Formats: sequence, C-alpha cells, structure tokens
Amino acid sequence: MITVREASSADAEAVIEVVRESIRQSCTMDHRNDPYTLAKWLENKTPQQFVSWISNTNNFCVVAGLNENLSGVGLLHRGGEVRLFFVAPGAQRQGVGKAIHSSLEEKAALWGLRVVHLQSTALARPFYEALGYQSSGAATLRAGLLQCYPYEKILLQPDYSLRRTAADGLH
Repeated sequence: MITVREASSADAEAVIEVVRESIRQSCTMDHRNDPYTLAKWLENKTPQQFVSWISNTNNFCVVAGLNENLSGVGLLHRGGEVRLFFVAPGAQRQGVGKAIHSSLEEKAALWGLRVVHLQSTALARPFYEALGYQSSGAATLRAGLLQCYPYEKILLQPDYSLRRTAADGLH
C-alpha cells in the first residue's frame, strides 16, 4: 500500500538515504560512474540541507511510503518548479512516483499555478512524459557529465462555470 504525507524534519535521514541510493544505483546512465559528477550531484544531499528545504515556506515536500517503508520524496517550489523527486531503487514502477506527483500537482493547483516545470535526468524522461510533461528546451550540463532536460506541464484549471447547484435554479 502506498501512502503520501507531508515531509517533516524527522524524515531527514531516511529521505536522504533514499535520494542518495536512487542517485547511486538508479541513475548510473546519468552519472556514468564518473566520480566528479557523482560527488557534485550528492554534495548537497544531506539531512541538514533537507531540513532547510522543508523549512522554507515556499516549498511543499511530501514523502511516500510503500508497505510502511519510506520509498520516495518530492518537493515543489511555489514558483512551480519541482526541485526534488526521487524514488528508492526497490520501489520504482510500483506507483510511488505517480502518487508523489499527484500530491505535488494538487498543491500546485491550490497555489493557483498553471504550469509546473522541472529538470529531468535522461533516466526519468519517459516517466515525466507519461505524466504529461513536454520538453521545453535543450539539455544543459550540470555537475560534470550530468545532462538535465527541461520539461513543463500545463495544469488543467477547474472549470467552475460547469458546476450548477439547486441555488442556480436547477434540481
């Protein structure tokens, strides 16, 4: 069973372990086991940094559990950027990522955002495309060999004009 809830500082150690293991094990096609790239990518992935991210009121961060094990994390900035999105290697392709994304998208809608955007790894591109994201530019190099691909998704806004109630004279 998958559960999603807002992250807390008590999650810091477990979240960072998921993030670091996901980068090390699942993202090898992105970092290509290059020591410099891997070190640069991991350098700010610390429990202390995570606590600072979730302490920022402009960030909304959720964690997902799969069978009661913390298995993923996602962070959305109020400006519409998904800044953190990782699923534990053993929990991929089981709905954890979709559950995290759904929660982030709900928050984006509550914030009134019309577009969300992110920088994807090569590995994650098919996942984001399946969720409706579209490429929004050329790849850029970050942290050595790591190529990041910009993506965006236009969010559907609720159409309140279609809602009718008894107060509208309809029964």
